[in-house]
Amino acid sequence: MKKQSDNRENVLLDSDYNSLIEEKENFAEVFLNPSKNSEKKKENNDIPDVVISQRGNGKNKKSLRRAKKNKPEKKKMKRWKKVLITILSVFLGLVILLVSTFGILYSMGKSSLLDTSAMKLTPPDKDTQIIDSGNYIIYNGHTYRYKDTMTSILFMGIDKEELGTVNDVVGTAGQADALYLVAIDTAYGLTNTFQISRSTMVDINLYNTEGDFISTENAQICLSYAYGDGKETSAENTITSVRRLFYGLPVAQSYLALDIEGIKALNDSIGGVTVTSPVDLQNADGSYQFKQGESYTLMGDSAESFVRSRDLTKLDSNTNRMARQKAYLDAFVSKAVSMTKESITTPIDLYNSASPYMVTNISASKISYLAVDLMRKGVTSASIQKIPGKDKEGELYSEYHINNKKFFKMLVDTFYVQVD
Repeated sequence: MKKQSDNRENVLLDSDYNSLIEEKENFAEVFLNPSKNSEKKKENNDIPDVVISQRGNGKNKKSLRRAKKNKPEKKKMKRWKKVLITILSVFLGLVILLVSTFGILYSMGKSSLLDTSAMKLTPPDKDTQIIDSGNYIIYNGHTYRYKDTMTSILFMGIDKEELGTVNDVVGTAGQADALYLVAIDTAYGLTNTFQISRSTMVDINLYNTEGDFISTENAQICLSYAYGDGKETSAENTITSVRRLFYGLPVAQSYLALDIEGIKALNDSIGGVTVTSPVDLQNADGSYQFKQGESYTLMGDSAESFVRSRDLTKLDSNTNRMARQKAYLDAFVSKAVSMTKESITTPIDLYNSASPYMVTNISASKISYLAVDLMRKGVTSASIQKIPGKDKEGELYSEYHINNKKFFKMLVDTFYVQVD
């Protein structure tokens, strides 16, 4: 019996020993004490199977060699799988990070765009009842709720070639010659643009040359931009006046102020704009600079003249100019939208073209929210409405006095929804 056991041990040692011991859990134990391991095998009834596999006609031995040869490839495949899994894990991590970052920006954008903390409604009609600072109102016998999906952007065209002040003196920042408030219902993609006359009379904050507050005075709204640094504080002062004009609604959560040079830059970045003049504009000698009903392809200075020129000898000179501005904006937006359908980078190109000539608080988070929202819902309607009112001759300059009753109804129709 002992001899037979010795023979079996010899077979194990004389065979392709490495291939067998690779399968053992304790390499040292097998290599240094094969007899002990053989006894352990015997107890587990494993030895006969190994002996038989080694006593074949050579075919089984070839199979073992083949298995030994293939084993490194198997390990190699495992390594590649690990590398692949690592790459996929890193990629997935980056995706999660990007999605999380965008989600944070989206959430921040929503919070800032839909901010209603400035709500302090003071309707012109004493019969209108205010509930919760204006989040609810009772108007014409019905209950209305302020739409918490509303946001608005105030666009300001400044009559300076470069934004800022002269020698840091407050009051030299220029005036907001063009004012447009774009109201957006993010739930449905509805937009309504309010065209605000520069001559609109409203309470504005006045500051001295050092920037100290002096008083509040009823004056043309365009002057509010002058009292600031020509950039952020000027924009904020104008926003204050616009909110007063809109009876305390929390409008203008975002703003963009553009100087004169920016008009030409934007116009030329889309290859010019073709527009039909809705009114006449004559030069001092009686010749026509722009004639009603005629079409013009505007480039560079001609675009600036079309939206800025006016006859100061006439009371309605700004109303005439606003008509041309509206026609220009309609043509500009139409072409920009058409170009965007052909190239998705058009809005980015426009932003980059205007960037050297503007100041804005439209952040990446706001853009993220609006981009997702508009891509999901689109713009279902867009209109430009002039705030109703009349031009009047003031003591020093032309004044535009709004029709409170009509204007407030416009605001209720835009910013509120009936709930009863």
